[in-house]
Amino acid sequence: MSILPALLIATLHAFGDDDAAALERYRQAELAKESALVALEKAYERIQTAWIEWRAAEAERLPPLSAFLAERASEWGREEAVKRAQEGPREARAARRAELDELQRVLRAALEERGLTEPALRDALAHAAARDAAGRVAREDLQGRFAAVVDPWLQAGQRFELLWNDSISPRAEEVREWRDRYDGYIAAGVELDRVRHPESYLPGGAKTRPGMVYVPGGSYLVGPNVGFERKKRRVTLRPFLIDRCEVSNADYLTFLESLEPEQRIARTPRHWKAGGDGRPRPPTDRLDHPVSGVTWRDADAYARFVGKRLPSEDEWEAASRGPDGLLYPWGPDYLEERCNDARLRLETTVPVGRFAEGASPFKVLNLAGNVEEWTRSLEEGDVLEELPSNIAAVVVRGGHFLSPPENVSALFRWVAPGGSSRELHLGFRCVADLK
Repeated sequence: MSILPALLIATLHAFGDDDAAALERYRQAELAKESALVALEKAYERIQTAWIEWRAAEAERLPPLSAFLAERASEWGREEAVKRAQEGPREARAARRAELDELQRVLRAALEERGLTEPALRDALAHAAARDAAGRVAREDLQGRFAAVVDPWLQAGQRFELLWNDSISPRAEEVREWRDRYDGYIAAGVELDRVRHPESYLPGGAKTRPGMVYVPGGSYLVGPNVGFERKKRRVTLRPFLIDRCEVSNADYLTFLESLEPEQRIARTPRHWKAGGDGRPRPPTDRLDHPVSGVTWRDADAYARFVGKRLPSEDEWEAASRGPDGLLYPWGPDYLEERCNDARLRLETTVPVGRFAEGASPFKVLNLAGNVEEWTRSLEEGDVLEELPSNIAAVVVRGGHFLSPPENVSALFRWVAPGGSSRELHLGFRCVADLK
């Protein structure tokens, strides 16, 4: 066996191992998340029962809970005042900063004396009462202030779920455990997605823009191109994102709806039919087909609207051929039913998400066939910012649903007048620069 097939097999085995390991971690994280959720549901029921029983018992106790807590807090406050009188200014300031934590400790102990031993309930009520009284212990009658906090917990008509959401859940150990397990589940899902769809992630681990894939920067082989010929050469490209699919009729319709009436009419594909409101729209069963019949200026306007741009033909070719300079997006040889071309005999477009088996090395779909695509390059190679004239020869790439096999190759290069061509087999996709 030659070294290249051996390396390829090793790479595939490594990817398979990574996928299996990531899938197992995801499954384990899912089980842990579900187990934590069951524990959380049981904790909710346990804490609710404890609250109901404590509330019933508290109705028989004297003095009222607010008075009892105020007495304990005042005792602690008097002791603290004596300590501070004996301390220097620096120690007194530090003691004041720690007052909230100390007051919570005092109130937790007081609540335990009153029979509130469920940790989540005790800690939540102590925190709420201490937060409201901190800084006021030495100079206020605390019973009224504590009554405003604790009495709602004891009212007969109080709904437990409100207390849970507002105060108790942040202090329940089971809630923290479930959140940790849920975060682990999400992280495992992201890891699995990155293993299976690395093209949807940037090198730093961030997700790409929705519907776009990452194309690394570096040196790429382009040419020798046929059709409108161009010599073989290597180009250096900055990394970029490219739409996984062509811009669809639905995408383009959203853009049109944002325009003023005159602009909307000017940029609407001529083959769209007017609906009941008089506005032309694509057929409802073709909303997921690629938009076609748009000029270069229309495509450029759409790209700017969504914060993107049209690809240069070098970017387009790199996205199609990959780092190994393939002849077709899927490999070195033409294979039937990998794209929507003349051999498929449909003689019309298909949805933009079709032909996953014909994806490029960067997982871009329909770079061969379906509709040929506008670039931002002129025939001579200049990159466009604005179209110099309606008849300027702009490069289009990829072939379309009526193209023979040789014209859907990644090397086939054609041109169209950018300001006037509205062919039904001509559409586009966008790219975005990385900041």
